[in-house]
Amino acid sequence: MISRLTMTLAGILSIISAWLPWVNVMGLSQNGFLGEMRGNPGLFFVVMGAIIVIMGLLNKKWTAIIAILFSLFVAMLGLKYYNDATTGDAVSVGATAGYGVYVMVIAGLIGIVGGIMRFFVKKKVVATA
Repeated sequence: MISRLTMTLAGILSIISAWLPWVNVMGLSQNGFLGEMRGNPGLFFVVMGAIIVIMGLLNKKWTAIIAILFSLFVAMLGLKYYNDATTGDAVSVGATAGYGVYVMVIAGLIGIVGGIMRFFVKKKVVATA
């Protein structure tokens, strides 16, 4: 039960992270829906978060593998966006990583832990008389 809740929470946090600030530059913040070249990486995180939620609600071992893979991808992309906001040209203009990136990484880690927890859940044995 806890593994299902953990994966569901991870998916919801991934969805929420799309609307939170990803980078702060000179007092202005930018979320995932105002990306470079009019791209919308936030939509990608909404879809990935929805998949993680669905995999968390299904009670199968194979869904845990899919949730772990998507959660790993969310965490890695969160680290990539953190790196983009804190190195190179971003540092020269005073950019900082927004808390949406931190929520993204945390969501990915929670999803990985929830998926791993799924493998340790024991099925209840029903005794027949």
